[in-house]
Amino acid sequence: MKFYFLTDESEKSLAPFFSKRVLETVIVSVAIVGAFLIVFWSRRPLSELIASGNEPRIFFLVFAATLIVNSYVNLCCGGGEIVRKGYHMINYQTDKPTYEMDIDFYRYALIEFLLHTLLLLLPFLPFLYLAACSSAVSMIAFIMAVSVLYTAALFCRMSGFLVYLSWGRSSTLGYFAARSLMIFFVFATILSAPAINPLQLLYRLNQSPNSGGYSFEIYMAVVLFAILILILVNNALVRRHINKHKK
Repeated sequence: MKFYFLTDESEKSLAPFFSKRVLETVIVSVAIVGAFLIVFWSRRPLSELIASGNEPRIFFLVFAATLIVNSYVNLCCGGGEIVRKGYHMINYQTDKPTYEMDIDFYRYALIEFLLHTLLLLLPFLPFLYLAACSSAVSMIAFIMAVSVLYTAALFCRMSGFLVYLSWGRSSTLGYFAARSLMIFFVFATILSAPAINPLQLLYRLNQSPNSGGYSFEIYMAVVLFAILILILVNNALVRRHINKHKK
């Protein structure tokens, strides 16, 4: 089995790990979070903030910025939007099937998504760690927050791929459907389902770093279940495509 996503930079690969466009997107994303950290970095000592009763917010702000930026990048990677040469607001019927569509999902795309989602998160870790330290957040809470970022990004990655399988990567309907799904998950659930909203959970971890266990368990159970459903649906769609072209 050749893992084309490592080296192939053509549009046959949805988001090759080391393609120029993907790397440029990652650099810009990290720069945005780094700017967030600099702008909101507290000039007052942590002890003074705690004594005055003002809890530092930089942990939540930096993690929230990373969540939004990284999830959006993964959404675009899942839909193959980053490496395509152009985008026009019309439906194309000439999209060439990618390796992710032509090879069994469990043997190729799933491995790619799990690995790439992790790799895309790694460059943010130094800024995330600085934000956690400046807010006196425990290592357990830090790990929980990073887990929230990873699962949210993986959910968006799988959602983007589902949209790609359903409409291709040049569909106006697919373009807006993918972003609507992300907006609902990241923002709208604050009102409709706060227990599974990633931003809400990050805020709770900032407010009470040592008491977010129950909320974290609910979030992880629901989001992991949603990811599992997406995996099964994506696998079925890929298998249907493969079987269709074998006939």
